[in-house]
Amino acid sequence: MVLLVVNMGTFMSTLDVGIVNVCLPTLSAEFAKSLVQIQWVAASYLLTMAALLPFMGKLSDRWKRRNIYSFGFVVFALGSLFAALSHGLTALVASRCIQGLGAAMIMANSQAMVRQAFPDRERGRALGLNAVVISAGTLMGPAVGGFMLQWAGWPVLFWINVPIGCAAFFLGLRHFPRDGAAKGASNLDIAGSALLAAGTVLLMLATDGFRSESGVTAAAEAAGGVALLAVLWFYEKRVRNGILDRGLIGLRPVWAGNLSSFFINMAQTASLISITFYLQGPLSQTVAAAGGFLMIQPLLVGLVAPCAGWFRDKYGGAVPIAGGAALCALSMLFVVCSPHVTAVTIGLQLALFGIGNGLFHSTNNADIMSAAPGDKASLAGSLLATIRYLGQIAGIGLCGLLLGRMNVHVPASAELDLELRILFGLLCAGCGGGAVMAYRLKQANY
Repeated sequence: MVLLVVNMGTFMSTLDVGIVNVCLPTLSAEFAKSLVQIQWVAASYLLTMAALLPFMGKLSDRWKRRNIYSFGFVVFALGSLFAALSHGLTALVASRCIQGLGAAMIMANSQAMVRQAFPDRERGRALGLNAVVISAGTLMGPAVGGFMLQWAGWPVLFWINVPIGCAAFFLGLRHFPRDGAAKGASNLDIAGSALLAAGTVLLMLATDGFRSESGVTAAAEAAGGVALLAVLWFYEKRVRNGILDRGLIGLRPVWAGNLSSFFINMAQTASLISITFYLQGPLSQTVAAAGGFLMIQPLLVGLVAPCAGWFRDKYGGAVPIAGGAALCALSMLFVVCSPHVTAVTIGLQLALFGIGNGLFHSTNNADIMSAAPGDKASLAGSLLATIRYLGQIAGIGLCGLLLGRMNVHVPASAELDLELRILFGLLCAGCGGGAVMAYRLKQANY
């Protein structure tokens, strides 16, 4: 039952991400905004989670996980309700921040509860099943979003989260373990969370500014963001029990796995957002057709991830982690090297990336959680989720920086194709670097 409740939270959050991704071009047209502006609908949600996940991880290690987890569903449902009732971009972004708070309360505990409920020999399969749920939510998100956008307005896409959130809240209070709080847990690192949030927001604002005429302002924002993240790094080295726990990050499987995860998630988000706009813009595909294309990747993740989890439990995770990252890198070459970017090209890229992603994530997540000490399970899970969302934020920023002028009304052009190829070339390099690093560092552990 614990895994069922965890998977309900995972399903709700991933369904929402898939739905929002496919409706970004629709929102762009309705609010008359370009990609670099409408990206805040997705980025605000991820930024809130990235900033609060380490804080929520420590809070969960200090207090009862079941309460924080369960009430996270209530907050998420309220954010969804406010989003559905929004009449402007500002209100919608604010509502997405509330959703992000609820999602942080949920995701900070998901991996920790799987770790608590399953021994190491079964953890890979449990996380593989969780990856199937992630795939199902992501798979249904574009499909449900595309179908409903054909027949109803975008607010309906947020309404569907409300009943799911309410049901999960009552199930969580009833079935979640009551012994999740750690005695004598450390103090909360509010300053660290604030530095992480401020630095990341400034970097996102910089990607917006570089696409406009305010280059000096954008450079100042980028410099400020980098400076704040540097201050965060040195601050966390001096503080005991910070959000970047030195003992936890010092473990090789933890920092290596999280760094590889950052690059894979950056590549996934940047490619999906750019593909969604390219399908509905230059390739003139309908919303429903674009949703069908976006189903390819999570469908293959759902098929591959359980097999990868089984392989990890029996033989170790070095091969699927490094091989999965390498396949993700190779998938980008379909766009980089193709003479013309077509729907077939995009379908092939999505398929190969889905296979690589399925090999990588369930195995990598299991290795990270197994390496973490028991009293830092929630912190390790929240760190894993934070890095994942920081990678997605980086992907949104990189996509906005290179393709920020794109919207559904921008026609195909040589300049746009060049920008798309540059983006996918950078993503190929990132995934390739992650594959090399994962192979060399993970090989030492097996």
